[in-house]
Amino acid sequence: MTVDVDKFVQEHQEEIITLVNNSLNRAGDIVAKKVQNGEVGATIQDVLPIMLYEILLTNTVATLRLVSEMINEGN
Repeated sequence: MTVDVDKFVQEHQEEIITLVNNSLNRAGDIVAKKVQNGEVGATIQDVLPIMLYEILLTNTVATLRLVSEMINEGN
């Protein structure tokens, strides 16, 4: 089985950009709610770890879905 990753990325570029933007927006919303609720301070030291965690979590799920789709297209 051969998978042409470059071709897949080119064909799905808009979807990938949307997924990245969605994960950034989701992380921002979660952090904003935590700051608003007083769970964390509004400093970069408080916000950055949560932001990174949420971005990594969302991007990991999106990446796994895209890889699954890429492999299925290669079959």
